[in-house]
Amino acid sequence: MREGGRICAICGICLPEPHYPGERRCEACGGSHRVYMSFFLRRGWFCQFLEADLKTPLPKKLNFRSPDKIILLAEHGAAFSNLETRQAMDHAIAAGRGGVWLELTEEQYRKLKAR
Repeated sequence: MREGGRICAICGICLPEPHYPGERRCEACGGSHRVYMSFFLRRGWFCQFLEADLKTPLPKKLNFRSPDKIILLAEHGAAFSNLETRQAMDHAIAAGRGGVWLELTEEQYRKLKAR
């Protein structure tokens, strides 16, 4: 149940729906914000972020010269919960476009919300 995102990975209490795969924390244990990062290659790597509803864009947009920065950003956002996710990310970078779910801390989320 913990790996299915149904209970807190720290204290074990039930988490509210919707349940997403992977370990999550409740608000008391340092809850996180689920954000979708999409990226594509066009004269550099362009990244944009969406709220969990996949409709509401966050104001911060990033541009990188190297896909290594996207991988580093995904690692900081706890995107790679398993090998399959990491391999999918590598495949998306090779294709020139893709996206990944991030679990951000309150501070990371606040930086994305700032203009």
